[in-house]
Amino acid sequence: MFQQASYSAEVASGAAMVENIRGAAAVDNMQAPNFEMPTKHQGASRSTMEVVVNRPLPIVGNGQRDFYALAAQTNTDKVKGQTTLPKCMDNNEKCMDKDATNPFCRIFGHFYHTMYQRWLGPLSKDDAEPFQFLEVGYYHGDGFETYMNYLPRAEAHSMEISCLPPGERSEGKWPYGNFARKHPQYESLRAANRLHCGDAGHVEWLNEIWLTHMKRPDAPPLKVVIDDASHRADDMAQTVFFWLPRIQPGGFLVVEDTQPLHKANAFRTQFLPQMMVDLHFCGETPKNEDMAREKPCFPQLQRFFKAIHCEMHICVFERSDVAATELSLEESQLPPGALDASTCKSLQLK
Repeated sequence: MFQQASYSAEVASGAAMVENIRGAAAVDNMQAPNFEMPTKHQGASRSTMEVVVNRPLPIVGNGQRDFYALAAQTNTDKVKGQTTLPKCMDNNEKCMDKDATNPFCRIFGHFYHTMYQRWLGPLSKDDAEPFQFLEVGYYHGDGFETYMNYLPRAEAHSMEISCLPPGERSEGKWPYGNFARKHPQYESLRAANRLHCGDAGHVEWLNEIWLTHMKRPDAPPLKVVIDDASHRADDMAQTVFFWLPRIQPGGFLVVEDTQPLHKANAFRTQFLPQMMVDLHFCGETPKNEDMAREKPCFPQLQRFFKAIHCEMHICVFERSDVAATELSLEESQLPPGALDASTCKSLQLK
């Protein structure tokens, strides 16, 4: 299933759409006094697995935590669109991109809470089975803090390139400062081997972290991987190639920030169409000699996912029932043509 969000399908005008957003934000603001969260510094001394939430928790029903309510308490941009869009529509000078045709693209911030609630909501319950979670791209740690609060049963891991030793990139180091160190949990996560410093675009390093710190005999199954790192198409596609086969059946791989940016465009325009071919792949016998047999674009991945769900600037790959598999490093590497849809002959079939 490939769902594309449409900002015009359910509202008669831009004004009506913004009123819907404004109304939802008002409801959330009314609910806010019903729960309390400590500041980051108040939660800094907690263990890496402890949830930074004082009861009563924001619950949306059936025991699921409220992703929006929790994310609104951190500085994550994952839900900021919910509050910045009405301000932008009231005053165009407060818009980041004043000329964007789509109002949702005029502001800073996203509307990812709908996807996280829908697909990860069952994993947010207190009685969820323990599982492993990986975020690719820790940055300042605000998103990771949100995920830890939302998914209390997760053994949470994150990866970040900026906490490499300072130095030139040609030396495998990072010259632009350690963004991750700003978060009060930085040291405790590093000491617990939950925050891993390195380049998530390199499969050798990914495999080292996976085998050493995650695929342990006592580790719970890997169920969720979220890419929120460089937003480069090749890095996002590499996340899919390495991690999708290793996620347990019924799990999810999420790729954020697929918006129209030069560095991200090929993921949306070249990689996703090939994944769509593989999602619907049948491999039927040609009806005549002139017809070519359809082949998957990515035979390494084709059997490992059963659905693709997309809303604006975010896609969720739903894991199939095929058992988690250790692909070779060669198979785990992003192949040539992954970001060039013209190399997949099945896309050319008519």
